[in-house]
Amino acid sequence: MRQPLLIVLFLCWAACSGALGHGRTVEQKLKELDDALEQKAVFDAHKEERMSLLRKNLVRATSGAEQWEVMSALFREYESYKSDSAFAYANRLYGLAVREGDRDKLLQAGCAKVFCLLSTGFFKEAFDVAAQISLEGVSQKSLANYYEIMARLHYSIADYNYEPDWRPGYIADGNAYVGQLLSLLDRQSDDWHYHHADSLMKSDRTSESIGEFSYLMGRDIDIHRRAIVASCLGWMYMQNGESDKAVENLAEAAVCDLRSSTKETTALRMLADMLSREGEIDRPTRYVRESFEDANFYDARLRKIEVGAILPIIEKNRNESLQQERNLLLGSIFVAVVFILASGFVILFIRRQNRKLDRLNARLAEADAIKTAYIGNSFYLNAEYIDKISVLYKTVDRMLVARQYEELRRSVKESAIAKERDQMYEAFDTTFLKIFPTFAENYNALFKEEDREVPSRGLSTEMRIFALIRLGITESDRIAKFLNYSVHTINTYKTRVKNKSVVENDQFEEAIMRIGTK
Repeated sequence: MRQPLLIVLFLCWAACSGALGHGRTVEQKLKELDDALEQKAVFDAHKEERMSLLRKNLVRATSGAEQWEVMSALFREYESYKSDSAFAYANRLYGLAVREGDRDKLLQAGCAKVFCLLSTGFFKEAFDVAAQISLEGVSQKSLANYYEIMARLHYSIADYNYEPDWRPGYIADGNAYVGQLLSLLDRQSDDWHYHHADSLMKSDRTSESIGEFSYLMGRDIDIHRRAIVASCLGWMYMQNGESDKAVENLAEAAVCDLRSSTKETTALRMLADMLSREGEIDRPTRYVRESFEDANFYDARLRKIEVGAILPIIEKNRNESLQQERNLLLGSIFVAVVFILASGFVILFIRRQNRKLDRLNARLAEADAIKTAYIGNSFYLNAEYIDKISVLYKTVDRMLVARQYEELRRSVKESAIAKERDQMYEAFDTTFLKIFPTFAENYNALFKEEDREVPSRGLSTEMRIFALIRLGITESDRIAKFLNYSVHTINTYKTRVKNKSVVENDQFEEAIMRIGTK
């Protein structure tokens, strides 16, 4: 009787432990990241103190040169921290440059505005501002700044637009600007190696790029650039299928982002996605929420879309993992019930054996102690279910004494999965509506007034189907699995909704995809 119980307990422990089998170095790096997340508020507070001091210095600045120096420092503090403040200081820098008529300062301020626009996803506006920048009479340093920001603009829009008809052209233009930039830089400098590595990565020359970026990781570079270099290495290792190296570098990038209070980031989101695909639950959930908070704080529209796209996948994986854990726990409960029933028969037998009562009672006490220890370990493997399983154990014991076997059978079959699923949907609705706060209003605008839906809370089932489609999850089988319906039911819902819409059926999903766009 002991062996089956021990086997189930071992399986429960293995399922709940969540071990991915990463190397020790990777686990240490993830622990370092978890510790840095705990210190996030402290890092941000230090940054706010620096910016507060700079703002006071700006008030005291009297000359144009002093104002330019302090405002430039404020822009650098804000450029990857909060987009609207960074753009405000970029505009103030531009105004000061106009008043002074300084060509170098005009170019630098224009590049600062371009950076803010491309970082928030306003690519057209970024190109418009870039087109107004004059290169006449500027220094080599300013010219290098211009080539750098133009390369980044073209690389960024290439990352956003993966269409084969457009992306190669953007990459080629970005490489051309990098070529001009490299001609102005010292070939031995870290800047030269960084931009060279970036162009190699964008050109899919992965092994050469990894060599250059790895060289930079061994150099004494500033923490913000280290975060970018480590993030690039993590992405390339991930493409190569080198899981441990990818996780280690992405975690390093995320740690550097946290310590530098950088909010316009990708490392934490990529790490969450990767760990989720490898089977982890808790870390990806925490990382993706932190990433979403940072994207909202910075107001990075593209980052919010990227994070929002993986949220349902991570929540789905979490729900599936919980189901597996529940199945294992139910199996342990079944074994425990069998063990209890067997113990009951043993007790009846002992009572009939008066001459062996003392010896059998001693054995029963021993068996009872073992039973209590193993069942206790089994029930408390997952802290989230302690109270529920404790109540179930007491109910089983009471029903056995009362010999309510049929009621006991029904009780064991009961499950709270439906409730957990509802909570998952509620979390999905809340997160989705943060990304697209006007979704319900825009959705209802596609129907006549009498056909519009006004759910008491969250989204209706029909709205949730098209919310998933809005996130890019268009396959009916994936939607069906997430909503726990059959594919036929999902298709029936979609057809019924489209038939009621004032939009043509073949244009309805296009209208859904336009919700939240400008």
